[in-house]
Amino acid sequence: MNKKPNIILFITHDQGQYLGCYNSEHTPNTLNTPNLDALAEKGVRFSNYFCTAPQCSPSRGSMKTSLYPHQNGLMGLVNLGWSMPSDNKTLAMYLKENGYTTHLLGLQHETLDATTLGYDTISKRGPEFKYSRSRMEKQYFKFLDTHKDDSQPFFLNIGTIEVHRPYRAWSDPVDSERVQIPPYLPDMEEIRNDFAEYYGNIEIVDETIGKLLNHLEHLGLMENTLFIYTTDHGAPYPRAKCTLYDPGLKILLIMYLPRSPLFTGGKVVEGLTSNIDLLPSILDFIGGKIPENIEGVSFLPLLENSQKTVRSEIYAEKTYHEIYDPIRGIRTNKYKYIRNFESLTTLYQIPGDMMMDDVGKVMIERIQQTRPEEEFYDLDKDTNEKINLINEPNYLQVVKDLRNRLTDWMQRTNDPLLKGRINDKRQEVKGHY
Repeated sequence: MNKKPNIILFITHDQGQYLGCYNSEHTPNTLNTPNLDALAEKGVRFSNYFCTAPQCSPSRGSMKTSLYPHQNGLMGLVNLGWSMPSDNKTLAMYLKENGYTTHLLGLQHETLDATTLGYDTISKRGPEFKYSRSRMEKQYFKFLDTHKDDSQPFFLNIGTIEVHRPYRAWSDPVDSERVQIPPYLPDMEEIRNDFAEYYGNIEIVDETIGKLLNHLEHLGLMENTLFIYTTDHGAPYPRAKCTLYDPGLKILLIMYLPRSPLFTGGKVVEGLTSNIDLLPSILDFIGGKIPENIEGVSFLPLLENSQKTVRSEIYAEKTYHEIYDPIRGIRTNKYKYIRNFESLTTLYQIPGDMMMDDVGKVMIERIQQTRPEEEFYDLDKDTNEKINLINEPNYLQVVKDLRNRLTDWMQRTNDPLLKGRINDKRQEVKGHY
């Protein structure tokens, strides 16, 4: 086939690396996700893929622009009134320039006005709960039925409310005895029960993926469709979401295109990659020009086995969630350095939706301690980032190097945090986006 592949980008909330095929020492799980596991077995799975920010809107803005949040202006949550400025160029816009029609079904979290994102068609806007996969499934199938014979390739962005709290709104919990607690949390009944609800959400999304893939096969579209499954940031648990520790930044990415040797074969890509790299990689694959004014790099050399690495470090940031909490960080394969620009009376922020549930209430008492200004972790010896070695004499030179690299990155990318406090752009959001 000479036609460029259709592209489907399916994005969930808060999933981190929680899938059966991502079961590991750091993300132990007994999830029953046969459809996505099979997709990874046939396609490509990225094991060291990170987001630029451990919150929804900033991370999604980076994915769609290949710019860091402080560059594209989306440093807080859209539902709290932040909005990515319309002068940013998005993935949809780049794909339109390369002959694609572009479409949004369901949730987006990058702007208060979805018409500024470059989509030709946008599903009806409404409250977030209406973007649940159960409510939207028929629209997914209808779209494919309508566009199966298009002369132009299509780009379809599907966004769901899952797997976001409150989980019971979207699915039933699994048996809590199935749950495996990650090493950064204590094994408590409240946490175990919460994870049982989380598992239920993930597994119901997997069922939808199975139906979607079957429909693509039925219509004869699968062979020429690049299917991408990803999420916005880490798991919705204390010391994960809203932090720059790995459980907040490490996310899943699975890609599959049957006719392409790059996106088949059950590859596991272990090189460091960031979600700002997705945009240039897609453009690279379809023969488009990679813009010079973006931050991401193509990871196709990792799939071609022509290079083992495309980047030596990833950068991450947080500025606003419910509170002003400016943090910047750098991570290499061996080390992590975090700079906390504001003092907190807790070791890290627990977001409001977690504090409404037992998991937040039982953990907040355990983290009543002033947060340090700097954090440094030796990831080879301390994979769970528990021991802050910032003042350890043996690491002073490594810390100095990472501190300088982080500062250089902030200066090169014109991070406004270097000039002082960043003003909150939150506003009352009426209706929805």
